[in-house]
Amino acid sequence: MHHVDSNTNDPGSRISSNDDLANAQAVRMPAIIGGFVASPGTDSRFGSAGDPNDVFVAEFDAGDQALLEFPDPSQADLDLYLIDDAGNLVDASIGIDGFERVVAPEAGRYYVQVEAFSGQSAYHLRLDSSQMLDPAYAASLRVADDFVPGEVLVRSADEMGPLDINPADMGMQRASGAPGREQLWRIPENQAEAVISTLGLRAPSIAPAVAWRTPEHAARHDTLHVIKALRARPDIASASPNYRMTPLLTPNDPRWAQQWFHEAINLPQAWDLTTGQPPDEAVVVAVIDTGVYREHEDLDEGRLFPTQRFVCDPAASTCDDDRSWHGTHITGIIGAATDNSLGVAGISWGVDILPVWTLNGTGTLNDTLQGIRYAAGLPNDSGNVPDKTADIINLSLGGGGYSAEADDLFREVRELGILVVASSGNDGVGTVGYPAAYESVLAAGATDRDGERTWYSNYGPRLDLVAPGGVLQFDRRDDGILSTWVKDTAGGLESDYEFLQGTSMSTAVVSGVLALGHALNPGLSPGLLLELLESGELTRDLGPAGWDLETGWGEIDAYQAVQAIANRTGSGELAPRISVTPEVLNFGFTGTSRDLRLRNGGDGSLQIEGIATQATWLTVEPEDITEDGLGLYRALGQRDALSPGDYESRLRITAANADPRDVPVGIRVAERDPERDTVGRVYVLLLDQDDRVVEKTALEFEYGTYRYRFEGVPPGEYRVVAGTNIAGDDRICHGAEACGAWPRHGVPETFQVDRDRTSIDFEIAWRPFTDDGFPL
Repeated sequence: MHHVDSNTNDPGSRISSNDDLANAQAVRMPAIIGGFVASPGTDSRFGSAGDPNDVFVAEFDAGDQALLEFPDPSQADLDLYLIDDAGNLVDASIGIDGFERVVAPEAGRYYVQVEAFSGQSAYHLRLDSSQMLDPAYAASLRVADDFVPGEVLVRSADEMGPLDINPADMGMQRASGAPGREQLWRIPENQAEAVISTLGLRAPSIAPAVAWRTPEHAARHDTLHVIKALRARPDIASASPNYRMTPLLTPNDPRWAQQWFHEAINLPQAWDLTTGQPPDEAVVVAVIDTGVYREHEDLDEGRLFPTQRFVCDPAASTCDDDRSWHGTHITGIIGAATDNSLGVAGISWGVDILPVWTLNGTGTLNDTLQGIRYAAGLPNDSGNVPDKTADIINLSLGGGGYSAEADDLFREVRELGILVVASSGNDGVGTVGYPAAYESVLAAGATDRDGERTWYSNYGPRLDLVAPGGVLQFDRRDDGILSTWVKDTAGGLESDYEFLQGTSMSTAVVSGVLALGHALNPGLSPGLLLELLESGELTRDLGPAGWDLETGWGEIDAYQAVQAIANRTGSGELAPRISVTPEVLNFGFTGTSRDLRLRNGGDGSLQIEGIATQATWLTVEPEDITEDGLGLYRALGQRDALSPGDYESRLRITAANADPRDVPVGIRVAERDPERDTVGRVYVLLLDQDDRVVEKTALEFEYGTYRYRFEGVPPGEYRVVAGTNIAGDDRICHGAEACGAWPRHGVPETFQVDRDRTSIDFEIAWRPFTDDGFPL
């Protein structure tokens, strides 16, 4: 459904105010809206007051999204707000990168406000019920994300090197970290407004009648404004919220049963090949979690490294009030003592566990990053490193959004050859959560006893594989994952066992299997792991052949994985291989463009030959690529000529010296509403063979069509294009303008005028942004 802002900068269009909740413009989901906003003092048709806000209202289901995109963040900064029917602000997205995203927490009527924080710009606003998220929106700074108000992770610009930036000059305090790596800065209590003022940032123009749903929402909003200002400084490379991390499980009462997931992944057969006890140095798995109960009867103290703690001050009297035994459960799945006539069996009998305590009930991103640094032997806030660094890092946790500091650290850890496995998330949505969504991390989802994706397991383009995570049912609680636990009694702590469910458990299963493989092949690297995964050698395929959204490359198979990893011992340099991110493209109801990144997943050189598809509605253009064809591409989906429905196709990527790769692509087309489906005032141009304007006309919408006519046209070759001028710069078909051409956008053709011509008809729609266009 196409809509247009009721007060654009086109001087020929009518103005109808949609500046506040009382005058909100009603739209229907799903929708793509073309609009324009201008902050006060900018040069627009609205004068010095500008047109800083556009407000739209629609009915949302829980999880529906509003996605804002504008073409040039260097010229304008637009923000996005979500307001419920009672006038409470429930979410906001206030980044600086040209993409913003808010999400409805529950079904209901919501107002979506686009605000020009600075500058002026046309924009596209998509209201989409699809939960498939374009990765470009992942960096949005959202108030609804769970992070610690008043805390910011900061890293200085690379060219600054280890130069110290003094946060006190900005009214802030350094809490931890050091120059040359990420630091944790704090906003002093009740000083957010002063810091924002010191950084030269003005307050947003939110209507006075609107209030934040909770005081924490307001505090997080202030924190994000500080981050916005820091990101604009040349001496700051990155600034991110200090997201809260949460163990990804659902606990239940303990109950004895067999560990069915061992058979499900063919673990007994794998034990015939190895029990994880290498002849030389033991494999080390770091469990970044809630610590471990070292006195448990089924954990071998001799295979537990000393626990390194980063969460809270142990001297604080209430520090351990929310202590969780989640890390003990994870440790038992990976490496509980086996063949000892006690309790449960760990997947690897010989693995050493490096417990890193970063969570109590919950934790923060900063503590988690420090724990990862410690496990990898990198500088960290403790000032210590372990006697032996981790071979595998297990992250059975998740929370928050994208962080450049975390992304950089995971890339650094990958370059050290350390494998990192993380939980896809327990929200049951089509978006893999962080930290699993980072490119350098293996994302693990969860399956049930029948080998199907569990109801809670997140899925989507960033999912790599799945493993048993269990489902606790009222009448079959033993369908959960049984492992070591702790019972807190009046007499103290006692060893126990419990069934849990979650992607936390599936992540631990994957880490345990990789530990078995690593014991046979110490050269198991992230590159080799990725190659074996994408070739289907580590997993049992589920669902459609090959990779799919629900289960990635399939469910981990211990026997198959151990064999494949062992067979590559001493294999040396890897063959070149096409690696694609994301592994599936979905345009949803309103999307028109998606980024596609091609990398060499092996060693040596890789030369891309081509990207092809049989879908007439799909094209791919290079965006930022190197001479070998690797880098960033832009996939464009055109729904103009498609009838309502779901469409699927594939991209085939070929290379001169590697196997081809297929990327599934999908697009959804909604039913049209002729009475309301419009892009507003349209300009139609008749162009000669040199693209000079011969004739032009301005049209208004008439029940789903724009009727145009040119008279007295001299004989010759011509073509017709049409577009909007919502930015008011007298150019169509560029930036965020709607555009169309005969016979179809992207494949314009000329026609001969040697008689009266009719039926020169074509579709016009909001398109991906472009620098091209035509002057009026």
